[in-house]
Amino acid sequence: MIIGIDTDVLVHWAMQGATRHRAVRRFVEVEVSKRDSRLGLTPQVLHETLHVCTDSRRFEKPLEMKTAISLLRDLWDGKETARLLPGPTTLHRTLELLDSLGLGRKRILDTALAATLEAAGVKRLATLNAPDFRIFPFLEVIDPARTS
Repeated sequence: MIIGIDTDVLVHWAMQGATRHRAVRRFVEVEVSKRDSRLGLTPQVLHETLHVCTDSRRFEKPLEMKTAISLLRDLWDGKETARLLPGPTTLHRTLELLDSLGLGRKRILDTALAATLEAAGVKRLATLNAPDFRIFPFLEVIDPARTS
């Protein structure tokens, strides 16, 4: 089984000082080891994570760029990862969802992630922003901070 991972979950997983670091670490450990799930990661989520984890305005001790790149490369290449790539229909599906659900510009990246997961057949998404994703009827939204 594959569970999609949102950027906020990956950031809290990577950053020791993040408020939900322990809860997210426990959640990922349970998903991978006990539920035999694979983490569904997209390039978009990894790019956003790289941006956030290296930002000194967000963290007192941000990751160094080389450290963050190495961490994300290891994650992408890991056996516990399902690499999910946008396909040729992802853009059209993203635009369709934005239009049909009446979503604005601040919802573009979330909608693109949802469309990528849908195309890959991924039905579960771990996010710390559950209300933002509950609008997508094809996703079961899981808040890792509330399941631990």
